Amino acid sequence: MTAIGYMPDTHGGPYEQPEPAAERAAAFTAQLLQEAEQAERAGFDGVFVPERHARTECMFPAPLTLLAALAARTQRVKLGSYVIMPPLYNPVHLAEEATMIDLLSRGRLILGLGVGYHPRYFDHFGVPIKQREGRFEEAMEVMRKAWTTSGPVAHHGKYYHYDAIHLTPKPYQRPHPPIWIGAFGPKSIARAGRLGDAWAMAPFFDTMETLKAQLDIYRDAAVKAGKTPRIALLRDGWLAASMEEAERTFGRLWVEECKFYFRWGMLAPTPEFRSESDFTVAKVRPYMILGTAADWLEQLDRWRSALGVEWFVIRCRVPLGPAPQQVLECIQRIGEEVLPTLHAR
Repeated sequence: MTAIGYMPDTHGGPYEQPEPAAERAAAFTAQLLQEAEQAERAGFDGVFVPERHARTECMFPAPLTLLAALAARTQRVKLGSYVIMPPLYNPVHLAEEATMIDLLSRGRLILGLGVGYHPRYFDHFGVPIKQREGRFEEAMEVMRKAWTTSGPVAHHGKYYHYDAIHLTPKPYQRPHPPIWIGAFGPKSIARAGRLGDAWAMAPFFDTMETLKAQLDIYRDAAVKAGKTPRIALLRDGWLAASMEEAERTFGRLWVEECKFYFRWGMLAPTPEFRSESDFTVAKVRPYMILGTAADWLEQLDRWRSALGVEWFVIRCRVPLGPAPQQVLECIQRIGEEVLPTLHAR
């Protein structure tokens, strides 16, 4: 069965907005919980949260805190990060917090991890961004020791030093929650296969041929590590009565999101997108899940068939909107018009 998750995005306003007042931030926190609860009622299989810091539009920067709240407010859905950046954490503390969320939810945690890309995040925590890959791999080693070793264990590496790690209690899921690794380049994709239980994809404008070549890298690395390759895919989308309505409500907002990532270098220029002016709704539409229920099912099936996607994570809100009530209605509509057929397939 193909599973589908929902992302209550922690973006809460326009890029570079003034710092939000306390009441507005508190109201946004309530909105995140409402979206997650609506997703569970609507029949989604999971709720996944991102990690972002040091940007005023990112109004809930603490993913572990949010996941703990969601563990208390939901009963059935998987709860995941898409993705947390271990280089920004004490890895023993991260392993301990993840364990508590796994216990609170009785084994519903999926821990999505990535090295990170945004220099502001690393500046915010005083971590040299050039160390991110080394810190990531060593953090993974430390976390696995904490989860799987009974009694105190030492670790002395390049970045982290401990004389007596003793994580107790251990996670609900043994030996630890599933680890999905977000990755873009060949080296990081191979790392996802070597260290993770799934590759958390978030491609923007890669061609299908490029994605299939990347998939070969991932699968080869996973098989060599004795793992079963598994694919999760993040897609932005909006369900409406017509494609025109979906483009009008959400497509134009996602264009601005693409421009933001292009500006920060997360999106490299391609023959199709050489400058910000190249981003239009018509040109980015094939990279979303957009339109009517029939459009959604056709697009989801295309990605599933081409890449072997087992988990879709859908985001229906970006910094500029849509409005909270529109988002709740869209979540409900997906549950009524898309999920029953998708699950049946």
